[in-house]
Amino acid sequence: MATQTKETHDTEKVVDKLQEAITMACDNSFRNAENNPKWMKYKLVPWWTQELTIKRKRLNALRRRYQRTRTIEERETRKKTYHEDKSRYQAAIKKEKLNSWKEYCNLTPSTNPWNSVYKITTNKHRRVLPMTTLLKSDGSYTSNLNEILQAMLDHLITRDDRTDDLDYHKRIRTKIREPSQTADDREFLPGRNQDRH
Repeated sequence: MATQTKETHDTEKVVDKLQEAITMACDNSFRNAENNPKWMKYKLVPWWTQELTIKRKRLNALRRRYQRTRTIEERETRKKTYHEDKSRYQAAIKKEKLNSWKEYCNLTPSTNPWNSVYKITTNKHRRVLPMTTLLKSDGSYTSNLNEILQAMLDHLITRDDRTDDLDYHKRIRTKIREPSQTADDREFLPGRNQDRH
């Protein structure tokens, strides 16, 4: 990647390749529940129960049945059944959430009033981001955040070595050193009406 950056004139292509490399590295490094079927079998929320899964499937079936009904009388009957079942399903979810919260609050010790329950309710609960490791150029792995950041900088940002410059790069360096020959902008005076043309 560093060699391509020095040799190519098409910056967009290099940026696209870099983006692709970063995305691939992230996909390989970070845990992703969507890609791991073993994770998907676990509940996404602590209050979800098998009974709620059954009720949800039943509710979806009632909705499909109601939506497919053609006759007006039967459609109204099935619509009423669907809405009654939906109310019971929502009440069951609310009840399970409340029970789960009460259970969680009872598990935490009451000796400390500033425990995790307080932090959650006041939105002061800090999430600890998982730290990953990177393979360094010498074959070892990073062990802390500073090493990770340094390894990323060393890999992604190339050294500006003038001895590797091609003619194209030398011309750019020369052009940068030359003063620009454009007219100065008008002075900005705050509080006065500026010309809006």
